[in-house]
Amino acid sequence: MRFHSLILAVLVLLGTQGFAQIPLLSPSPPLARRSVSPNPSAVQRPSVSKETEAERKARFQELTAVLKDRIAEASDKVMSKIIDQEKDLRMRLSYFEKQDRLDPNTFATKEEIQNWQKLVDQFQASRDKTAKVYGDASENLEAALLEEKIAPALATAIRKEIISTFPWDDIVKKNDLLTTYVGYHRQLLSLFDQNWQTWNSAKPYFADQKTEADYEKLCQQITSAGKEIDTLYKKDNF
Repeated sequence: MRFHSLILAVLVLLGTQGFAQIPLLSPSPPLARRSVSPNPSAVQRPSVSKETEAERKARFQELTAVLKDRIAEASDKVMSKIIDQEKDLRMRLSYFEKQDRLDPNTFATKEEIQNWQKLVDQFQASRDKTAKVYGDASENLEAALLEEKIAPALATAIRKEIISTFPWDDIVKKNDLLTTYVGYHRQLLSLFDQNWQTWNSAKPYFADQKTEADYEKLCQQITSAGKEIDTLYKKDNF
């Protein structure tokens, strides 16, 4: 997935006039509270010097540079978790996409089928964890932005803008397809287990017509779902 979070967040900052009059960064807590009250006249006295337009722009540019770095830090904390989890999921998917997974002759013992059934469970667990990191992304991003001392109102706006760039329809579709894909592989392994060593070394594998029909249907469903998943990965660069 291509994340332009930093660029988009800065565009929100620069293009939204509503933030022109509010603090962009949360104030740091004072190191120590003064024991002597400041001179009231000093507090009430207006500033004699006026900030020039050039100085105002320079100060704003300096502030936005700091803000960019803080947005990048916050975004990286959230995006790195998503990217790492997507890598794990993609790796597990690649194991099941190999054509050998559809050939019953690749299993020398029943124990191998059982081992792959465990891998299917791990595949499903990785899919569920991936869905969770996406589901938690909005909350985690706002928390990360606030940790970077970005003003709450601005943090909320940046979070909304970044999260809106996620291809949510494709993410939901991919999650659903992966669950279906895992289910098909689970059914196929069960079919192999229940019909252990009743297949031939060449197609058609099963002499029983119903078993062969069930087998062929599962292979077609697995292949079709796999192609849809790969299309989504290529489209959104997950």
